[in-house]
Parts: sequence; structure tokens; C-alpha cells
Amino acid sequence: MNHHDQTILAIDPGFRELGFAVLASSRLLDHGVLKLGVLPGEARLRRVREAMGAWISGYDPAVIVLEHVPQRPLDALAGLPALGRQFRRIARRHGIEVVSYSAKTARRTVVGNGWAGKPEVAKAIAGRIPELRVYRGQDRKWKDRHWQNMFDAIALALHHQAITQPPSRSRTSG
Repeated sequence: MNHHDQTILAIDPGFRELGFAVLASSRLLDHGVLKLGVLPGEARLRRVREAMGAWISGYDPAVIVLEHVPQRPLDALAGLPALGRQFRRIARRHGIEVVSYSAKTARRTVVGNGWAGKPEVAKAIAGRIPELRVYRGQDRKWKDRHWQNMFDAIALALHHQAITQPPSRSRTSG
């Protein structure tokens, strides 16, 4: 597999909801949100380990892209550094490179504005990948917030792809 076709596993870490996306070349292979908030702490980490194992064995990613997790987060984000360490340990065990970008950096690439909000990111990505439009404009605000985690993961993957891979002549979604 050449560098242009590398498979990217992107993760928007969250201790309640974790967005993920798998991108290879211009194709989105998998995407979604793991609901973790209903599980007790240790069960959350176990569920993340299981999901990571399935993604790695199913897609053989060349790189794992994480949204940057602050080392000293606010109390509301206290579990995220442990989650970030777990991702890095799993990746290291499988010999997979891990890179990290801030949400602001990914949003600047995808939307053209680092200060764009989650709804703007979702709109820009759904514009590029039409089959994702079904995840926008939900009947409840919490549903929109839920799927925005997935859109953030896709933004991370697209950002990494944009800065590491030369543009192809014909980009298609799907």
C-alpha cells in the first residue's frame, strides 16, 4: 500500500461519546459514535479497547489520528488523558503511528475557519460526502451533538490526509 492509499483511523475521544472514522484514499470505510456514557469507568476503557482491536484488525490502519487531549484538562474532561494514553499504548503494541491535531487545526483545513463550531464542521463534511447528510438536522439537539463527534473524527482524518498526501486528480466520496 503506497503512502497515498494509507488507511487512517481517526478518533475524536470522549468519555461519554467517542467519534470515529476510517478513511482510505478518498473513501470513507467506516464511521460512527461509540456511546460510552452509559457504562461505568472501567467498562468504558474495556469497550474502547475492544473497539480499537476490531478497527485495527478489520482495517489495518497505517496511522491513528487523535484529537489532541490536554495533559491537564478541566475536571469535566478528567478521564480523557487516560483514554489518550490507552489509544497510544494500543497503537504502539500494533506498530501503528499515532498523530494528534487540535480541533482548531482540523477545522481550519476542513471548514476554512479554525473557530468554526461543530455544526459548521458537520455541514462542510456532509457537503463533501453526501451520504452523511442523514446525520445532520436531527429532530433532537442531543442527536445532533451525538453525531457531531463522528463529524469531528472525519475532520481529523481529512486534515491528516490533506497535509500528508498529495491531492489526487479526481476525488470522489463513498
